[in-house]
Amino acid sequence: MSFILHFLLGCCLLASARATCNVCNAVNNLTCYSLNQTQACDANNLPTGLPFSCPTDYVCVSGANGVICEPEASAASQADCQECNMCDTTNTFACTGTSSFALCLGTDTLQDSVGTCADGYVCNINATQICDLPADGIMPTCSYADDSTDSSTTSPPPTTTAPSTSNPTTYCAAVQAEGRFSVGTDAYTTCRQYILCSLVSGSWEGQTYTCPGSLYFSSATNLCVAAMPSTCSTSVSSTTSTTAAPTTSNPAAYCAAMMSQGYYPVGTDPSTTCHQYIYCFLLSGTWSGEMYTCPGSLYYNSSSKICASALPSTCSATVASLTLNGVALE
Repeated sequence: MSFILHFLLGCCLLASARATCNVCNAVNNLTCYSLNQTQACDANNLPTGLPFSCPTDYVCVSGANGVICEPEASAASQADCQECNMCDTTNTFACTGTSSFALCLGTDTLQDSVGTCADGYVCNINATQICDLPADGIMPTCSYADDSTDSSTTSPPPTTTAPSTSNPTTYCAAVQAEGRFSVGTDAYTTCRQYILCSLVSGSWEGQTYTCPGSLYFSSATNLCVAAMPSTCSTSVSSTTSTTAAPTTSNPAAYCAAMMSQGYYPVGTDPSTTCHQYIYCFLLSGTWSGEMYTCPGSLYYNSSSKICASALPSTCSATVASLTLNGVALE
């Protein structure tokens, strides 16, 4: 029994000593800068100076013995800097960069969403408001090594539009993922097509295919199926609805961008848009939407998809911008 208690205590101490990316370890005053890099900390317990790389096939582990490089084969599961692009425990958001994040919408998968922290703030998977200040001791979940720009700059990235499916190779280069992707929503043409993306010798390549016979491509199963998917439209008017500006003030166009039935958030302002949500549904082959406001002082929670009294983490002044499927949330 004594051995078991000591073993459990040791595990608890190890768990409490472990840190995420950029958090200084008091044992040797180092931090994990990335999955396989370390960095020294200053007198104020803040990472500083140039990072040092671990030997080949070694990973950075922060634990009860300090920050050390350990063989990847035996320490892969204990390595730090692995929570980037992972949804938080409430499945609300995931940090995608030192000052960027994406919504999870109640799933454990990142949605087509881009959020940025306010100037000077960083994204932390345990932050109650997604973004927080390093000056308050909250360091980013994602490694600075993953940033393509200067880590001191937290300005929002330029707004991008959905890649065109007219050029499959360009489309795949923009998507940056292997697999099959739907081409469009026209039940007679594009809904029967899909693009196959492949990474060949380091370059993205794409090819457009058409399902045989009268089959449709289902983005849910990634297969050609006999039943027409709900995303396919036989209505001529659907073309005009999707060309309307996809904003939250235009629920029909907003839902045309979502292309999935369900409840979606409107914005991040605690006094206004955080109380609202949009219900999207397919009606006679055309995407429609209705705007609703939570009763009383309740807020819409994008993770639980219900109106709740607690202020969601997405409703915060620490968030500079947030988009969902290319639609800017207010």
